[in-house]
Amino acid sequence: MSTSYEQHVEYPNRKRMALLTAGAALFVAAGFFLIFDRSSVTNDSILSGVIGFLSILFFGLCFCYSLVKMIKKEPSFVIDEDGFVDASSYTAGGAVAWRDVENIFMYELMGQKMIGVKLRDEKAFLDRQNGMKRKLMTVNSNMVDATISVAQSSLTVPLDQLYIMMMSHWRHVSDNMIYDSYSRR
Repeated sequence: MSTSYEQHVEYPNRKRMALLTAGAALFVAAGFFLIFDRSSVTNDSILSGVIGFLSILFFGLCFCYSLVKMIKKEPSFVIDEDGFVDASSYTAGGAVAWRDVENIFMYELMGQKMIGVKLRDEKAFLDRQNGMKRKLMTVNSNMVDATISVAQSSLTVPLDQLYIMMMSHWRHVSDNMIYDSYSRR
């Protein structure tokens, strides 16, 4: 009954990653401009300095992350018969076995289509994540009831197609688990 499903490997979309890196670099430059711009009034320059500093901090991290993702030759998403490995974003889920998946669904958040993955033991999964990543994943889970969210930004295959592949693999494993539990009786 067990049919082997082929592995699917996604690498980051280099063009999209280059655009994200360039955009982050522009915001870092804008942050420096806000900090060192002396043409405004003193009260405004303090606010500009704070905004500039926060811009440099946040978009500097975005710049470093996207630059590393663009340069590294590592997959951003892998699907196989055992599960999937999500490395598509900072809050990526990592390795997840199909048996741990409760539900997979498509949703839209702020105009962006995403794949949501709800896990059976969300608490155990979140406990394995580091501090900031855990907090971001918890916020996401509370907003859309998905432990893991996969966005199109670092994938080359259309999200709808990835969703169909994930559903096919997950259903195959789920059907085999049900078949195995009946055959043991």
